Amino acid sequence: MRAELLAKYSGRERRRIDDILHRASKIIASIVAEEGAKPIMEELTDIRDRIRCSRRMNRRLHSMPFRKIQFYISYKAMEYGFKPEFVDAKNTSRTCPICDEVSKPNRHAFRCIKCGFQADKHLVAAWNTATKLPMCRPLPLAAKALNEPLLLEVRGKG
Repeated sequence: MRAELLAKYSGRERRRIDDILHRASKIIASIVAEEGAKPIMEELTDIRDRIRCSRRMNRRLHSMPFRKIQFYISYKAMEYGFKPEFVDAKNTSRTCPICDEVSKPNRHAFRCIKCGFQADKHLVAAWNTATKLPMCRPLPLAAKALNEPLLLEVRGKG
């Protein structure tokens, strides 16, 4: 009886997650098609070996289907004619996109010790991931960004 219930509910959870991933990847692929941009994603090999948290958080993180969302985005973007690129994820959320200084992010915020640049660490990671490809460098920056400390505010739900 217990095995049947476990199989029933684990299958339900897997299907629910697959549905969410398909919906999210469809939205991302449609944005890629609208903007005419190539999707750039981080290489996630051995990501589970790099996760070191508490037992409870490890269980949550290890159950995430990291590669599956990349696969869904890849094949849906390829349907629109855009082949995704994969780049190394090392230090993407810790490197300042202005001066290339490596600093430790404080929770969700990143603040560069050298130049004073401040932004959400996910925005910094996306920016640095984009600049790892030669076709994306250098990103256009205002003169202010090169001479003064820059503060970016990211507002969202939550």
